[in-house]
Amino acid sequence: MKIGVTGIFASGKGTVCAMFEELGARVIDTDIIARDIVEPGTEGLAFLVEEFGPEIIGNDGALDRRGFGNLVFKDPERVKRLNEITHPLILKKAAEIFQSTPEAIFMVNTPLLFESGFDRFMDKNIVVTAGTEQALERGSLRDNISKEEIQDRLNNQISLNEKVKMADYVIDNSGGLENTRRQVVEIWNTLKNSTRRE
Repeated sequence: MKIGVTGIFASGKGTVCAMFEELGARVIDTDIIARDIVEPGTEGLAFLVEEFGPEIIGNDGALDRRGFGNLVFKDPERVKRLNEITHPLILKKAAEIFQSTPEAIFMVNTPLLFESGFDRFMDKNIVVTAGTEQALERGSLRDNISKEEIQDRLNNQISLNEKVKMADYVIDNSGGLENTRRQVVEIWNTLKNSTRRE
């Protein structure tokens, strides 16, 4: 079973996925895959250089992630091209992982679940919610980037309200961790019961 997990930037998707992992799920983080597919020497990085130019490469030969982010996320057309290049590569890698353990329940942590169309490959989809200001604070502290940079990323995503409408399950992560864990356990039990029935 493949479960998409999304939400706005720094809403707590990673925290929720870690809780599911403790219960027995396997977690796939598409942000990690996205980094892996553009490592030096990869096809993904070659595609990005071809599209955006050699100036996106740092002195160490790797992608200058912060500079690249500032270049791309202010321009919707560039975001579109980035996604067209990276999303098929991410999906291909995720499919290989699914096939390696077909009996597992996978939690696929992906910020662009609906924007990328990945939701169509999932059996169910979960949206993790948190207040926007709360998420900006968390993200700024966690990733050491400005709230303005985070807002640029949010501007290229479907709004949280729209994501909630498309979700099968919603987890409210604006309160304490125990409240979040209670919701996770409830959804996990529902998923486990549905796999037993199948």
